[in-house]
Amino acid sequence: MPIEIKVLHNGVGVLYNSYGVLTGKDFIDANNQILAFGAKIKQLRYGLVDEISIDDIVISESEKVTLIKQEKMIARFVPYGAVIAVIAKSDFTFGHSLLWGSATECADWEIETFQNRKIAENWIRKKMKENFGLDLTS
Repeated sequence: MPIEIKVLHNGVGVLYNSYGVLTGKDFIDANNQILAFGAKIKQLRYGLVDEISIDDIVISESEKVTLIKQEKMIARFVPYGAVIAVIAKSDFTFGHSLLWGSATECADWEIETFQNRKIAENWIRKKMKENFGLDLTS
């Protein structure tokens, strides 16, 4: 699967590792994995979305509609103040991450895009401390 999801910090965070050519179905499947967390989805406080290894993204208009619906469902469970760091290296993935961020505006999540993973991880640690009093240094 071009999007691998890994749970971090005992369910507080989630890492999306993305690579290759991604389709709308890949994003929909990834969101379905998050929705399958059930009640545990309420524990999520941050997401780290690594798009550095993406070669291309192909999403139809109907898939965009489905993705927005999914994001709204996820947003009902993930608390206010949650943060998402998107790591994007190329102009293409950087532009896509900005588009994705605007699609999830309704979620009251703080979304930032970075070109360096270390900086993104530092930002997440800082925001988790500020927003939730969580220390993720271990």
